[in-house]
Amino acid sequence: MTKEDFKISLKKALDGLIVFTQEMVVNKLPLNYKFIIKTNCSYDGNELEEDEEIYPDDMIEESSLINPATEKTAIDYLWRNGKVPQWINVQVSSCDSDFSYITLECCGRYSAFPNHKDGPFRGLGPNIPYCYVDQDSGELRVKVDLNEINKS
Repeated sequence: MTKEDFKISLKKALDGLIVFTQEMVVNKLPLNYKFIIKTNCSYDGNELEEDEEIYPDDMIEESSLINPATEKTAIDYLWRNGKVPQWINVQVSSCDSDFSYITLECCGRYSAFPNHKDGPFRGLGPNIPYCYVDQDSGELRVKVDLNEINKS
């Protein structure tokens, strides 16, 4: 995967993500964003395929040196010699008055051939506690405060 293909794939994953998330939260989500990169979010103890590489020194704590990251920093950090994480979950996780913060939760296995034809990215909605969702209809009962539900 070329760096440009990776960048295009990220842009596709982000297209509409903030607008989609805005429908479920009370926060005013800025269209400007920064990334929170979480690496090695998979079990990688199985034998590697011929094309795969892992970077065991990529600890989640190490990414704090670049978080929050710009788009350029995120692309430069995650694209390595033509390989990218096999999957990357993309989710708006918090916001302030200037930025929406998008978490990139990354697989620890890197490959030139991600698991999805459109790239490794999978857009997700916010982590909404079950008590906010009507169990019969599946509809959201009330919008949630994104910054409150994602405190840990």
